[in-house]
Amino acid sequence: MNLKHLLILSIAAFSFSLVAQAEQHTLKIEDLGQLNLKYSPVVQVDSLALRPIKALVTHKTGEAFQLVAPFEPQRHVFLVKNGQQVKQGTAVMSLSGSEVHHFMEQFESAKYLFNLAKSRYDLNKKLFKQKSISNDMWMTISQNYFENKIEYGHYRHFNELIHSVKSEDEIIIKSPLDGYFFYPDSDSISAGELKLGQVLPIESLRIQAFIGVDDAKKLKSFESKNCSIEIDEVSQVSQGYFLKAWSKPINDDCQLSFGQTIRVIPHLATSAFKVPKSSVFNIDRAAYVLLKQGQNLLAIAVNIMDSNDKVYFVDSATDLHNKDVLSTSVAAVQGIIMGLGGE
Repeated sequence: MNLKHLLILSIAAFSFSLVAQAEQHTLKIEDLGQLNLKYSPVVQVDSLALRPIKALVTHKTGEAFQLVAPFEPQRHVFLVKNGQQVKQGTAVMSLSGSEVHHFMEQFESAKYLFNLAKSRYDLNKKLFKQKSISNDMWMTISQNYFENKIEYGHYRHFNELIHSVKSEDEIIIKSPLDGYFFYPDSDSISAGELKLGQVLPIESLRIQAFIGVDDAKKLKSFESKNCSIEIDEVSQVSQGYFLKAWSKPINDDCQLSFGQTIRVIPHLATSAFKVPKSSVFNIDRAAYVLLKQGQNLLAIAVNIMDSNDKVYFVDSATDLHNKDVLSTSVAAVQGIIMGLGGE
């Protein structure tokens, strides 16, 4: 074996010896002489904060209430701004033209025929139970009733959106709920119906952001200013190295507006201990803290998970919660462990 191999083996053996020594070493506090020894309590945390990322205040597809007219008016005028917050019953647009008058006539006609069919249905239902009419006649009466019920319901649902009737050719449409009113997209006409717009319920506002695939598995919440919102859903379809994450609905205390671009701090669910950076020392790339046990200091191996300006977040095989670790003169004690003497 040549000199180079002997040197490598010697270094490896020395490093292993130092790590093993640190893991097993217990120092009596009284043997540390005049060193200034101060301690800090270890706090257990259930989440880790990542670096701030860009996010959008928006909503999930399908959560908005669609306003659809069963006809295409000659003219429609918006009475509120795109994205404006509205109350239930607020007038949001005007529809005018001959098709409006035609709809009102169809609505009244469908209403009349439904009421007539219902009266006949209710009357003959008693006769059918008494076997005073045939099955064929009852089927015809029932079919006529349900067909008129469906037709009337089609017109009635839109009629419930009418705020007021200004003339026989003009009606005002209202918002069916509290929320944000949005204009329809360019492709708003489909099968003789017109998409008038949509109202997003205020309670549907969410934070949406892209998070790294590895971090997404433990994503717990988004923090914005003094507002913390738990995660509701993380998409399973990756976009490169990222997944789209949605928060639960935002509460009013967050004071965020639809469409707003913000910075949020993602929090990952984990079990970690928070210790001062000054408490952590290294031997051969392994990290340790000095745990106070009675009148002794015990070197405990830790794994650094994250950090900020003043603290490390670590995990350890030893339960450090509510324990005290040395936070001053750590380098001097490290030297003693390594056999180098004090400072």
